[in-house]
Amino acid sequence: MGDLSKNFNRSEFACKGTNCCGHSAAVHPDLVDALQTLRDRIGKPLSITSGFRCNRHNKAVGGAEQSFHTLGMAADVSCPAGVSPEELAVIAEEIPLFCEGGIGVYASWVHLDVRQSGKARWRS
Repeated sequence: MGDLSKNFNRSEFACKGTNCCGHSAAVHPDLVDALQTLRDRIGKPLSITSGFRCNRHNKAVGGAEQSFHTLGMAADVSCPAGVSPEELAVIAEEIPLFCEGGIGVYASWVHLDVRQSGKARWRS
């Protein structure tokens, strides 16, 4: 059981930086809701590889200057066994908060955000 939703804990979203913010974990409720919906639809656990990033850590990892990670509105999710990044992205597109947000497809993971400024989809 999670403390943010049925399956997600705040600690999963904590900043992974060192010598920065002390592993804070700002998480937008829309992100949690959309991730929980995605997890329920695929029926497999999702692993958050990068959730909230403080500005210092975001810069250290080469994140975009206006990254939605710094607002607690984005998560990078590794693909569960048997689900490709493209398949995960297609399912995520069925969830309004992600469809209207951002979805980025990478070799072994997917970036998902609940930006409110319009749909963005890209491939690495």
